Amino acid sequence: MNTETKNLFIRVDAGIQIGDGHFSRCLTLANNLKKNFKQVIFISNQLPKHFFEKIKRNNFKICKINGYSYIQEERLGRKLKTQLTHNDLIQTKKIIEKYKNSTNWLIVDHYGIDYVWEKNVYENIEKIIVIDDLANRKHNCDILIDQNFYENMEKRYSKLIPNYCKQFLGPKFSLLRPEFFNARKNLKRKKQFNRILISFGGSDPSNETKKALLAIADLRKKYKIDVIVGTNNPNKKQIMKLCSKISFCNFYEQVENISKYMKKADLAIGAGGTSTWERCCLGLPTIVTSLSKDQEKINEELSKIGCVINLGVAEKTTKSDYVRALKEIDSKRLSEISKKCLLLVDGEGVKRTVNKICQIGLK
Repeated sequence: MNTETKNLFIRVDAGIQIGDGHFSRCLTLANNLKKNFKQVIFISNQLPKHFFEKIKRNNFKICKINGYSYIQEERLGRKLKTQLTHNDLIQTKKIIEKYKNSTNWLIVDHYGIDYVWEKNVYENIEKIIVIDDLANRKHNCDILIDQNFYENMEKRYSKLIPNYCKQFLGPKFSLLRPEFFNARKNLKRKKQFNRILISFGGSDPSNETKKALLAIADLRKKYKIDVIVGTNNPNKKQIMKLCSKISFCNFYEQVENISKYMKKADLAIGAGGTSTWERCCLGLPTIVTSLSKDQEKINEELSKIGCVINLGVAEKTTKSDYVRALKEIDSKRLSEISKKCLLLVDGEGVKRTVNKICQIGLK
């Protein structure tokens, strides 16, 4: 099929509570698939302003809908949730119907969408690709991607997807930007422990960055510290002020080349989610906390195999927890963790994923 007639739609949201990871992995996959499509069109109910700018810089389109954000679920009654999900479906279908004479593919990366939505959107769609982490609901899709590490991964979705659905499971399908694969090529991990990277992704709602900074300050060791916050971080002014009072501490906002800081660091302190696979790709040991429910099980599983130091749920984590974890770390332990991380993620996940997708029917 000629690419002149193919369009790729992507249904994804991002924000302070949702985080940036869903959008980031969708953008990475879109950039690696775009040569196969005439147009790439994002469909979103909620996106920070700087993501709109990223979409435009990549020459993709964006369509805003008044749909459903999964993070609302705890505050919504069933009737209102059903109504919002239905609105989401209707508005998404209207956008796709404008391209009904084309061959359309759809990527869905959204915890609030399941097989009912997917089944009803198929009318003008040839293939649906679902990106999921939770394995807590049924899907009606042709391809399912879950880049996370679990025991018995191959059985997680066995009763949740159609028999014909192809599954790409595990960290070998991590959807990382090319910068991480390139940064890994000449990677050299130091034997000393003197530089720490603190980065909790795009938002950090429980202000783990502050806890970690105060913990390092309490240790009274002269670590070099790089602190990176996202544009959505509600506490960024407070954090910047705190950084200015700590020796050898650098503050950065919304960097585009985080791999540079990961390569320089001997230890990271951060959240689970997409950043986990970025750090593993570069062999960077990490003290992690879970900023959302979906990160908890993954952090537990990675802790079991020695790839992270897991402090548990962020909201329950205290400064003292960070102090204790830092006191227990030495260069030997960091080296052991680093080697395990490098074996888990090789940086070629997106290439591997795109090759598999093309084998299934994308020419």
